Parts: sequence; C-alpha cells; structure tokens
Amino acid sequence: MISVDDELDASHFVRVIDLHGAAVVPGFNDAHCHLSHVGESSMQLDLGPKQVRSLDSLLSAVREAAEHAPAGDWVIGAGYDQHYLGGEHPTAEQLDAVSMGHPVYLIHVSRHMATANTAAFERAGFVQRRIVEVPEGGAVPVDSEGRAVGVLQETARSLIHDHIPEKSAEEVARLVARGSDELLRRGITSITEPGIGAPEHIGMSRFDLAGFQLARDRGDLGVRATVMPYITTLHPLDAAVVDGYRLQTLDLGLRSGMGDEFLRIGPTKVLTDGSLLGRSAFMKDEYTSPEGAAGFLQFPQQTLREKLIGAHLAGWQLAMHAIGDAALEVVMDIVAEAQRLKPRPDARHRVEHAAMSSNRQIARMSDLGLIPVPQGRFIRDLGDGVCAAVGAGRSPLVYRVRGFLDAGMPIPASTDAPVVDADPIENIAALVDRTTESGAVLTESECLSVSEAIRAYTVNSAHAVHEEKIKGKLIPGQLADFAVLSQDLYEVPTTEIANTQIRATVVGGNVVYGEV
Repeated sequence: MISVDDELDASHFVRVIDLHGAAVVPGFNDAHCHLSHVGESSMQLDLGPKQVRSLDSLLSAVREAAEHAPAGDWVIGAGYDQHYLGGEHPTAEQLDAVSMGHPVYLIHVSRHMATANTAAFERAGFVQRRIVEVPEGGAVPVDSEGRAVGVLQETARSLIHDHIPEKSAEEVARLVARGSDELLRRGITSITEPGIGAPEHIGMSRFDLAGFQLARDRGDLGVRATVMPYITTLHPLDAAVVDGYRLQTLDLGLRSGMGDEFLRIGPTKVLTDGSLLGRSAFMKDEYTSPEGAAGFLQFPQQTLREKLIGAHLAGWQLAMHAIGDAALEVVMDIVAEAQRLKPRPDARHRVEHAAMSSNRQIARMSDLGLIPVPQGRFIRDLGDGVCAAVGAGRSPLVYRVRGFLDAGMPIPASTDAPVVDADPIENIAALVDRTTESGAVLTESECLSVSEAIRAYTVNSAHAVHEEKIKGKLIPGQLADFAVLSQDLYEVPTTEIANTQIRATVVGGNVVYGEV
C-alpha cells in the first residue's frame, strides 16, 4: 500500500476502482485457524449442530455415508457435539449397526475427542475392542467387560487415527487450496495455523510444511499463512545445554520467523490439556459431571518444562494450548522459569484459548508478557454446553476477553475453525454481544466494543506473530490486504452486525474474491 484516501491523485495509477463509498477494513487475520482442516472438513461428513441435533439423526447420516462409500473405505465425520445428543457420545456398537462393515471415525466438535466403531478398532489391531493400551495423556472408557466403549480422548485418538492413511504433501496442498478459497470468501487474508507436522497430536501429516510450500509454489495458498510446528517435531541439541535444559529446535536451527510475507514459520505449538466440552481440560476443581473428573495434562509436567523451556532458549515463540485453569497455572510457571533463565522481553509467548481464568491469573499473564488467544464464536456455539460442564458458579471465568484487554494484553481474534465456522463477521458479533445459542448473555461485563473487536481481528492478530509492521492497518507501507463490506460495522446497530456480507477480498492489491 503506497497511499490512502487523497494522498496521491488517481491520475498516478494505471487502474482505478471506485467502491462508491463502500466500507473497507484491513483484511481479517484469524490468529488460530486450522487452514488445512477447513479444507478437509468441507469434504467430510458434516455432523455439526446445524445438521445433526439428535443421536438418531447422527446415526442416519452415518448410515447414508456408509451406503455410498466404496467397499472397505473409512467413513469419517466431524463436528458432533454430545450436548445436542442427549449428553451422550455415540458408541461403537451404535455405529456398528449402521456402518455396513466400514470402519467409522467421528471427530468431536472440540477436535480433542473422537469415537470409533468396532471395525475401526480392529483395523488398529484391537480385536473386539479389547486390551486397548491407552497412551499417556489420553483416555479410553471401557464397559463392564473391559471392551472400549468407542470414545477416544486426547492422545488416545492416535490409536485409531494412526491407521487412517496418512496424507501426502500433494493431498495437504489440495486441502490448503480448498481451505484458502473458503476463507477468502469470508474476507480473511491471513491466518495462523496452530499445529502442523504431528498427526498423532495435531496437523494433517508429517509432510504438512511441504504441502503448504507446494500450494504456495502453485499460487494456491490464497491467504497468508504463519504455521506452528508442533512441539514434538522439535528435537534436542545435545551440545547446547542451559542450566540443565537442552535447546529444542528443528534441523539446521530453524525457528520462529523463517519465511516471507506469504508463508512463514511461527511459534511452536503444544497441547497441554484438552477441552471443556470433553471434560479433559485440566481444572483446579471438578466438573459438574462425571463425578471426580477434573481433566488432565497431555504430557507430564516435566516433559512440558523440558520441551517448552528448551524451545524458548533456542529462540522460539511459544504457543501453549491451555484451556483449564490448572493448565494455565502450569504454563505460567514454565514461562516464568524460561524467562528467568533467558529473559526475552518481546517473546510474545501465547496461551491458546485461555478459556478459564481468574483475575489473579489474568494479572500474572500480563506480568509475564503473555498473549491470550480467545475465540469469540465459542461463546455462541459452545457456551451453553461449557457452562453446563463447569457450573454456574464458574461461568463468569469462561471465555473472558474484556478482562484480558483491561489488563493490558492486546488480544487477537480467532475462531479455531473448523471447530466453529471461520466467519469473522459472526465472530465479531459474538465478541460484542456474548450471546449463547440459548439466548443467554455470558458475562456482559466481558463484552467488547465493535472497534475493539475489529482491532483484535487486524492489528492485534498481526502483533501476536510479530507482523504488526506489515499487517493490520490501512496505511502506506503495509500490505494491500483488505475486505470490502456491505455495510459499515462501526455505524450499524450491533444487532445487525451478523447481517454484514463480504463484497470483495483483496490480497496484495489483487481482487481474489467477489467483485468491486
């Protein structure tokens, strides 16, 4: 971008497009969006609440998919939420009855759980779903006879997922291209992909980065992408030790910041705990049900310390998924130790989600220079179920945003798509009104203004990955990425925000979606 408004006369330009007074905002930047999974979800069986709101309708959808699947193929669906299924997950036996012999793997809306049928367990070597060895950081409920019920929590998903054919770089590139198209029509011009390269934890394939690069080479990476290698893809450097911690990095010493304006390596990502809906987020106090459940960590605390402190020492920005308030304490302790060993005042380490946080914890996060990365749309789509999980007494601690801003932390905006839809307009509306699907307002004092929500989606999302010098504002010197809207978000009543349409999306000065 070289000029704004009338700084340069239109006669200096080869092409002039008159927007006739349309509202224009900097391109939306989703700070936590699984681009390749967005591409994949558009090709999977959609089991989200808009399509499936009862167990019978879920089973009918699986039956129909199985009827049309080639013999022996996997039937894979995504997005089911037990909150709409009478509070119960589909079981292996229920899926067996409609699967026609196909292995079935259904991904929970949180993407921290899944459920599978008997054929899927047997493909993985667990005959009749017996003697299932549960990996650390996971859980597999069993019945009275010791047979897996079907649900797989956290790292246990890998027991089945690892037997679904791994995607090649070519396949990842196609998903990236498809996901890019989905996001561009929503006015999104940049994303941060929160976890690649470790499909047993997160990501599509060991070849994720190659897939992104292939899409970039072909011109199919439509949005600018900052990607987060998962923490297990880093390895220790034996010769580099600081106070007993070995530096953790990629080969050749690659770390956060490598790349260009379209594709670059960002923070390293780790999942410390799970989800609130799945009752696997690590909590200080028990969930309302089942009795005794308070979630768990996906790695032993010492492993997390070694990995994260080692990555900090090697120069990485850290992105730590911490949803439960107990998990938040763990990551704050680790960051405090890392900064003591090697102070990095502008590291901008991130807490992905930070979904349960007290005032004391928020103050400590601010003191540590952490950036919480919340998802406003979770309030609308998941809020009722999450509040039921934690109870009314703790609901004011759920999905806070105003508290973060007031503590001086510049929060970015994100959706965690495809957990919820990537639509930034709907996300802005949720940040502003905090209304759940049932119509309840989740802690009105946490609402943002329209201006704050848009800043979160632009300036703050760029800041969260050290890119605020090139993204986030419509000023000379920054990238010419912007969205043309059907109405001015600053002017319309807040109740009308969600009705705003994306008329066009521009990336690098090129119209990549819509018409102008």
